[in-house]
Amino acid sequence: MRKKNKRRPANEKTEYSRYRFSLKEWISTLAAGAGAGAAVVWICYSSWYALPVMIPVMLVVIRMRRQSLCKERIRTLEVHFREFLSSLYSNLAAGYSLENSVRTTEADLEKLFGAADPLVQELKQICREISIQIPVERLFYDFGIRSCSEDIRSFGEVLMIVKRTGGSMDQVLKTCRRTIGDRIDTRQEIETVIAAKRYEQRLMSLMPAGIILYLRLSFGSFMDCLYGNITGVLIMTAALAVYLAAFYLGTKMVQIEV
Repeated sequence: MRKKNKRRPANEKTEYSRYRFSLKEWISTLAAGAGAGAAVVWICYSSWYALPVMIPVMLVVIRMRRQSLCKERIRTLEVHFREFLSSLYSNLAAGYSLENSVRTTEADLEKLFGAADPLVQELKQICREISIQIPVERLFYDFGIRSCSEDIRSFGEVLMIVKRTGGSMDQVLKTCRRTIGDRIDTRQEIETVIAAKRYEQRLMSLMPAGIILYLRLSFGSFMDCLYGNITGVLIMTAALAVYLAAFYLGTKMVQIEV
């Protein structure tokens, strides 16, 4: 009897607030989590009995990796959406209807970014639903809600209002394109300014572990009092908690949202 492959339905829409790992991403993330967990166990406890500590460390690494990839996908979506608005504006200026402009723009972006691009996949889904007479403004409004992007959500809301009231589509696209472009340019300027600070933060985050590792390798007998006894376990656990809190605060300090 043949097994049925469980595949994602073609009409299932992406929720950009959640991220699904691919097989390759799962393997790399689990390897990174296991490595981080093993390092924490060896540096802080140096005991096989502390192996269960690896589990929460791996879960934290998985969560951080998922959040990072989710934010990266949304940023990519926003940058490519600016190109979408420019192409859509050009097609409307050439005399196409809004629906036909979306179809033509989807084909243009597929050539530019490839079929695997998240915005291209979203536009393909929108074009399929346009073909079954679903209003285009409703589709972009739904896309904006799911996108977790303020710019795309604002475009969807404005498009809904314009289609209902008969406003100027050209003016809406011109304003949205300028607003999104300004936000992206500002974000890139901020990223450039704080890039060095982020590097410093990552380097400083590794310093405590590096110091303990150096002491263990160079002055092993000096560190023996911290391992194999309750007092040492409590001290190392407290130090680990302080380190994790400092790492979390440092990460938040170099994250600036525009």
